[in-house]
Amino acid sequence: MTASAELPFIPARYYARLAELLVARGQDAQAVLAVAGINEGVLAAPEGRLTLPQVEALIAEVYRVAPNIPWAFELGRSLKLSSHGMLGYAMLSSPNLDYVFQLLARYFRIIMPTFRLQYRRASEHDEVLLSVTAKLSAQNLLFHVETIAVAWHWEILSLLQGEMPAYDLYLSIGSPRHLERYQSLKPARWHFGWPIQPGFRIVYPKGLVGRELAMADPGALQLAERQCSELAQQTLKEGRLVEWVTAMLTYSRDVITTREELADLLNISPRTLDRRLQDEGASFRELSRQIRFQRACDLLQAGQLSMLEIALELGYRDGANFTRAFRREAGCSPSQWRSHAERQIK
Repeated sequence: MTASAELPFIPARYYARLAELLVARGQDAQAVLAVAGINEGVLAAPEGRLTLPQVEALIAEVYRVAPNIPWAFELGRSLKLSSHGMLGYAMLSSPNLDYVFQLLARYFRIIMPTFRLQYRRASEHDEVLLSVTAKLSAQNLLFHVETIAVAWHWEILSLLQGEMPAYDLYLSIGSPRHLERYQSLKPARWHFGWPIQPGFRIVYPKGLVGRELAMADPGALQLAERQCSELAQQTLKEGRLVEWVTAMLTYSRDVITTREELADLLNISPRTLDRRLQDEGASFRELSRQIRFQRACDLLQAGQLSMLEIALELGYRDGANFTRAFRREAGCSPSQWRSHAERQIK
């Protein structure tokens, strides 16, 4: 993994709340943070950000020290609209849920870049889909899917001032040990083990998204939206686009592999993405090539997959295409490279 892929790009505010929950439960939050390599000052900073490895380490350590506490559920239950900064204020100021969901689909990466949110309107219902845009450990994935789903329930219920009809949530996680806690989350009907993709699907009855919200404020919404747009563009303003693209490609799953998809996350055109990368002395094609080669080396060294499995994992049609591409980079075949790496270890 390249050093540039370690850049901080996940907002720290949610994990600061998790640290508060640790203290409330009698745990040594400082020790947990130290194991994860997280400075308390980063959590306290309004714009503090963490790397994905730090988040992975934090979640692992939290469950190691207190495995029987439903941390994801408790964190989700404790979050409020104000927890999401400007995006939360934009949601509060929106005229209806339709506008709220459109906002979230555009700006969800501001609050959780490792996930993508989609909003779809159908003839008989409306739905929200959460999918993963980064390779997360199983534990980290389960934690965030549950946290986001529980927080989503309470926050939308709050926007509607408690007046919500029954609706359905389909989560990819299995039925949790603390299933009885979900009985209090009415009028939601919770379904676990959704097999389609990691994430969740929420189905609302037709007409709900058009309901007017009590705190709608066009002026405040315009201001909050402008700041959300500026936050989405911050990566470009800071001159860190190469680092961000490197990180997203390094951690990406199949849902994010093209420059078009990455440009969409930044609310810019692919041509603008190319131009900004060029300004920083890089190109998407070159970054993608380097990262794919590094992934190939990591998979070869791990020794758990066959050559064909590695080729398919990296997006090649067959083993022959993978071998040719690898030879261009390394000067030898993948099998020769693996043999050499195994000898080095011995």
